Amino acid sequence: MTTDQPVKRKTGIARLLEIAGRRKLLLFLSCLLAILHALLSLVPYLMVYLILEGLTQQDINFPIIQQQLSYAVIAALCSMLLLFLSGVLSHVAAYNILYELRCYIAEKIGKLSMGFSSNRNSGAIKKVLSDDVERIEGFIAHQIPDFVKAIVLPLVTISYLFFQDWRLAAISFVPLFVLAVYIPIAYSSQSKVLIQRYHQSLEDMNAGIVEYVRAMPVMKIFRQSAETFDKYGQTVHRFDGFVRDWIKSSTPAFAVFMSFTSNALLPVLALGLYRYFGQDLSLPILLLFLILGTGYIKPLFALSNMSMQLSVINRGVAQIDALLDEEVPEEAPFQQRPVNYDVTFQDVSFSYDCSELVLRSLSFHSKQGTIVALVGPSGAGKSTVAQLLSRFWDVQKGKITIGGIDIRDYPTAQLMDIVSTVFQDSFMFQQSLLENIRMGMKKTDEEVVAAAKAAQIHSVIQALPHGYDTLFGESGVHLSGGEQQRIQLARAILKNSPILILDEATAFADPESEYSIQQALATLIANKTVFVIAHRLSTIVDADQILLIDKGELVAQGKHNELLENAPLYTRMWNAHQRAKEFAVTAQHTLKEGKNA
Repeated sequence: MTTDQPVKRKTGIARLLEIAGRRKLLLFLSCLLAILHALLSLVPYLMVYLILEGLTQQDINFPIIQQQLSYAVIAALCSMLLLFLSGVLSHVAAYNILYELRCYIAEKIGKLSMGFSSNRNSGAIKKVLSDDVERIEGFIAHQIPDFVKAIVLPLVTISYLFFQDWRLAAISFVPLFVLAVYIPIAYSSQSKVLIQRYHQSLEDMNAGIVEYVRAMPVMKIFRQSAETFDKYGQTVHRFDGFVRDWIKSSTPAFAVFMSFTSNALLPVLALGLYRYFGQDLSLPILLLFLILGTGYIKPLFALSNMSMQLSVINRGVAQIDALLDEEVPEEAPFQQRPVNYDVTFQDVSFSYDCSELVLRSLSFHSKQGTIVALVGPSGAGKSTVAQLLSRFWDVQKGKITIGGIDIRDYPTAQLMDIVSTVFQDSFMFQQSLLENIRMGMKKTDEEVVAAAKAAQIHSVIQALPHGYDTLFGESGVHLSGGEQQRIQLARAILKNSPILILDEATAFADPESEYSIQQALATLIANKTVFVIAHRLSTIVDADQILLIDKGELVAQGKHNELLENAPLYTRMWNAHQRAKEFAVTAQHTLKEGKNA
């Protein structure tokens, strides 16, 4: 069962207008002011026409000309003021919509399963929250008022010119006709396919660049250059070739369009001079058409340039909608009261995105207060077991219970209070170390310090310039991998959940840090149900129960000695672990002999 089922949404311009409709009044006022701006922007040209007409009279009325000149200046100033106010209103509407949209997306992400975030690139989520939402601002704040202005201004101008002289107005109408033919070509299905290919090619190139930058230290070590980084080079060449081909194919139509629109004055000038010298047209009317006859085309250029911008925005909106349409796990309505914290997997099967099964009919039971170790080859499904217990994802078959209650019947907040996880990769915020340990929990400073002491990290923090107020990150300090893992342990100690998952908690620790972490773990696991994912088998020989998982199946379970006797795979893994330790000792001994020699 899920909530927030996907809904049928509009696409393209209709979807953008639907989003913009969240602030209808502000946008209506913005568009109204944009229309008034467009109308007032014509007034100075009309005043110039009237002034020229007055100057061609035998009796020149200079007071009226001065009055007309003042009208032109006032209209120009008012037009600029209206344009400014229109922009203010559209930007206020845009930023309010963006704020609400980001809050809604963040709220939606918070409702999704934890597996959604862990299974996706953080850059992709950031792109949706930041870049894709930000692009909508351009459409709402700029393109909607510009679009309205680009429609109203030409219509009013052409109508007025037809009123003055229909023959010259008809000639002036040619650029608008060419534009009306060009825009459907720009929006044709073939162009849409090309735009999609362009964006895909651009994304591939960006991904190659990111990978190249990340791989730069390794490339320098092996003296490799950008040319030898095959993926980077291929994506750049593909993007370059595609853009060149696209430009070549679109150049003829674009050249014709630009030729007509850029030289639209020529037919008006030719016909106007012919009629003027034929005594069929007055000089002021000719000048009026030379000024207004092609001046209205400028805002129409904005329409022709919108296609590429809208394609980028629409692509981002589609990704936003895809995130908003993600299914939300059903939230249990009531708190549960488990009688104990025993953990049971009952015939659990699971796969990612309906692909091949990662776990197959997995069943086991662990009692409260026991230590359970999950071992097996890489990719066997050990981490998946731990993530399912934290409900990163929901199982497709079977069920997982805590205290006899299906974990899907626990509210998310209660389940997170019951289960704590110490991950292999430590995540630190750019905040004080005090807040990094507290993690938003309602704990006093004294409780945080006590947890840090239990995690064997207190002395390290005390030695820093500002102690617990020291900032971690760019503006602060950086801790070693082992020290960061002890910060994680301090968080888990502070949380004090009855069920604890340790995913290679000593993975990045040096021998000294590992000893400190082991001491912290002894404090942390007391009287808790503990699941340990370990590759170094020597760390779990005293576990109450060892689960040997291979290819998603539970192939053996028992204590260390029992598995050595009855599980050939475990025996091979143990022997390989022992040989690795002997190799390390032998290698160190050889290095010492070489130095002595």
